[in-house]
Amino acid sequence: MSSKYLQEANRLKFQNPDSSMSLFKLSYNYHIKRGDTVKAIRDLINLSYLFANNALFSQSYDGYWQALLLADKMADEAARAWVYNGLGWLYSIYKRQEKAIGYFNLSQSINKQLDISDELNRQIRVNNYYALATLYRKEMNTHMSRRYLDSCWLVQELTGVRPRGRGDNYFNAETGYVLYLETKYEEALNLLLPLEEKFGKHDPSYLVIYYTFLGHIYKSLGNFSLSELYYLRALENTDRYKSHLDLKSGIYDSLSNLYILKGQFAKAYQNLKESKILNEKHFGSRSEDNKYLLEIKDDYRREKEKQHNLIKEQRLAKLEHEDRVWYLKSIILTGTILFLLLLGTLLYRYLRSAYKAEKRLLQKHRELEIKKTNEVLEIKNKELTASALQAIEREELLLDLKRKLIRQQRRPDPQEIGKIVKNIGMSTSKNWKEFEARFTAVNESFYIHLNNRFPGLSQGEQRTCALIKLNFSCKEMAKLLGISIESAHTTRHRLRKKLGLNRSTNLEEFIAGLEHQTA
Repeated sequence: MSSKYLQEANRLKFQNPDSSMSLFKLSYNYHIKRGDTVKAIRDLINLSYLFANNALFSQSYDGYWQALLLADKMADEAARAWVYNGLGWLYSIYKRQEKAIGYFNLSQSINKQLDISDELNRQIRVNNYYALATLYRKEMNTHMSRRYLDSCWLVQELTGVRPRGRGDNYFNAETGYVLYLETKYEEALNLLLPLEEKFGKHDPSYLVIYYTFLGHIYKSLGNFSLSELYYLRALENTDRYKSHLDLKSGIYDSLSNLYILKGQFAKAYQNLKESKILNEKHFGSRSEDNKYLLEIKDDYRREKEKQHNLIKEQRLAKLEHEDRVWYLKSIILTGTILFLLLLGTLLYRYLRSAYKAEKRLLQKHRELEIKKTNEVLEIKNKELTASALQAIEREELLLDLKRKLIRQQRRPDPQEIGKIVKNIGMSTSKNWKEFEARFTAVNESFYIHLNNRFPGLSQGEQRTCALIKLNFSCKEMAKLLGISIESAHTTRHRLRKKLGLNRSTNLEEFIAGLEHQTA
């Protein structure tokens, strides 16, 4: 159903504009009911374009802004660019060039973000360039007009596809009129004249503009007859195709000037009168159709600004409330964190200080005890060592005396010699007891640990362990105990077996560590 509306609307666009407008409205309502907003926007744009061509500018203006409102809600960028292009044309008709250029540029800035391979996007881009070229041509700025016409050609060259709606014929027609403005009349005619058949076949409504161009050129060349002919043809086509009605007053004005040149003042007056009537109707401030547009009663912008301000105020109030809540939360959270950090720091410092103080105290006590113990052990062990060495010396002396007495046994009194030998043995035993007493006083825990670990050791083996602890060699042990060096070795060997040590275990280290071992 919708496609039939559109086909018929497009067919009647330049034959029966009123019917075409009605069909576009039906198509728009149909798509709105169906929820197809994208197609509804396209219907509004086509309808607004048709309104503009029939000089219904107020309705065209309303339609474009309504389409823009829907395009914004749908975030349809292509539609937005298309609407801004239409608004640019609308403002250019009212010769509000600055506003028109602004809308064309806005349309172009949106379009440049879109995919140019899409036909609609390409058509909008070319239409923007073409519109700007036309706008600057009306301002007699041929340099800028040519620049934008070149852009039109460039888009076609880059894409390799000519956009529907604007193409070579239109660009050539504009270029021809630019040549006319540059007083290159023959070049202008050479470019324009071959286009009549093409426009008559593909877009007869454009003949209004085309014939107006030729009327201006022939008037400048002094060929008033041809100029009049083309002006009249232009007026005829505005009525035939119901298109470009905004140009009609300008064509009457040009005819009036032409008749003045020809001396036909009655016709000049009549055409001037028609021009004034149409100009007042289409553009006068007293026209009910245009009063709305000229006063810029922009419902869309008002509504949008109202919505924007309302959303902004709501957002601002929400943000302010959130800021206050967040500020209070931040203060509480920051205060709590700072308090906990301070408390934690103080507690940590106190515990660390107490721990360090206790550790230093224990360390100091331990060091003092170790130092005291080591000093006592060192002194007493030195005494023991000195005592042992003295005992060794006495032993050597006594042995020497003993040997001498034995050698002289033949001559001295044997009984006396026997007493000497007996006293020497008693002296040796007494020396050992003195040494053992001193050793026990210094190393009182040694015998305790030794007997706990090895209760089966004899007194002699215990003596050997004590001498080994003092690092006595076998030679020194033999002299102290009054035995041979071989016997001292044998005693050490038997002791290793009784202690259950293998060959890899050092006997001296084992005995030295007995006090630190547990049973």
